[in-house]
Amino acid sequence: MRIAHIESSMHWGGQELRIVEQTEWLNGHNHPTWIIARPGAAIVEKAQEKSLPVYQMPIRGAFNVNTLRKLRRFLDFQGIEIMDCHGSRDATYGAYIRWLTGLPVVRSRHIIDPIRSDRFNRLIWRHGNNGIIVTAKAIRDDIIKSGLNSQDKIFVAEAGVDEKRFHPQIDGAKLRHRLGIPLHHLVIANIGMIRADKGQLQFIHACRHLLAKHKNITCIQIGEAPSHSISYKKKVVEAANKYPTQGCIRFLGYKPDIENWLALADVIIIASIGTEAKTRLVSQAFLMKKNIVATNVGGLPEMIEHQKTGLLCPANNPGALAEAVEQLIDNKPFAQHLCENAYQYAQQTLTFGRMMNGMLYTYEKGIAAAQKPLNNRSIFIP
Repeated sequence: MRIAHIESSMHWGGQELRIVEQTEWLNGHNHPTWIIARPGAAIVEKAQEKSLPVYQMPIRGAFNVNTLRKLRRFLDFQGIEIMDCHGSRDATYGAYIRWLTGLPVVRSRHIIDPIRSDRFNRLIWRHGNNGIIVTAKAIRDDIIKSGLNSQDKIFVAEAGVDEKRFHPQIDGAKLRHRLGIPLHHLVIANIGMIRADKGQLQFIHACRHLLAKHKNITCIQIGEAPSHSISYKKKVVEAANKYPTQGCIRFLGYKPDIENWLALADVIIIASIGTEAKTRLVSQAFLMKKNIVATNVGGLPEMIEHQKTGLLCPANNPGALAEAVEQLIDNKPFAQHLCENAYQYAQQTLTFGRMMNGMLYTYEKGIAAAQKPLNNRSIFIP
């Protein structure tokens, strides 16, 4: 199968990372796959670091004749059999490609946000694709409830991760030593972009609750703020600096080798207060036998079974987050029980190979639904 992902975002985040990892897996499993992106986009640099096939082209507006012509020529020249569209702009171009050429198109939806339901957008959702891939059942339910498509055309891709990369044998002792964190300290981590919807301010307040009662805790935040969230990061850092003991709450920035930093942590707090689909952080932590305390927003309750694989709390409630961590501190057998249950669940359900096999099945369904062979290719003119 020959596949193209189109992603017009200029930024780097979980969605773009997922596309790069999917492309790497597909190429490694005999499915030639390209990433179509705008020149200068972060995803281009990351893909090139991994020597993945990338085609750079301007992707202007929701409709541009030159963009559409260039996209069509590239797809024809490479013999692409299906295109996976990731953003709203990408899905619109995908719809035009489908209508003009008959090329099978799937649409991927990574986020839980309100979906615009104007007449044109409904047309794109209903008739501009041969299938839809979502990262959470909550997204699927919103699409169905809004009348944008039917359940039989939607595949829920579990947030799978590579179990060879994320496993409980990774030792975090060297990082502890390098950072000067005592071996007897419980390390509590928040991992992700510093944005208001991710709830880092609530994480800091939860940490302050815990540090007021326990002296053997170190709290770390791993991740950076995108350009539009710099002011929010400033608020978060100011809140942390109000705590009298220096070094108890530490900001460590973006880390590409996230598995090593997960190994350092004992408890992961996911403090999201806004949109959250099925974050792969849950899968990663489960496969590394780490305890998770999370809010009950978006797709998180789909991944975490309360008091069986992790602990769920109301959103925007730092006190509840702190109380949940207290349960783990006070009841070590219970904490270990959660880790073992989560690990078994992840092994059965949340591996990257399982997710990708499901996506391949969706691609195959999309191609079959197109009901026409892709013949009479044109010659690519750069």
